[in-house]
Amino acid sequence: MIGPVVRTDDAVMRSASRAYQSLPPALQGILLVLALLVGMAGCSVAWIDQQTYVESPNICRAHEVDRTDCQHVQRVTPTPAEVGR
Repeated sequence: MIGPVVRTDDAVMRSASRAYQSLPPALQGILLVLALLVGMAGCSVAWIDQQTYVESPNICRAHEVDRTDCQHVQRVTPTPAEVGR
């Protein structure tokens, strides 16, 4: 099933590569620098966002019914219709 997807992705990349290589070298350089700047900006935003990360509460496992240092949650068993989603 993954074969058709790989072939499609490969065709898209080949097409994009041909389009990029057909551009003048100066424009290729500008696009490369622009792509690097966008990537750096995205990483900077992700790093700044990570600074406000709050850990999720400690959730007890199903067999840890006697523990008091974690949160016990109501477990819901999926119905057969939900399993295939």
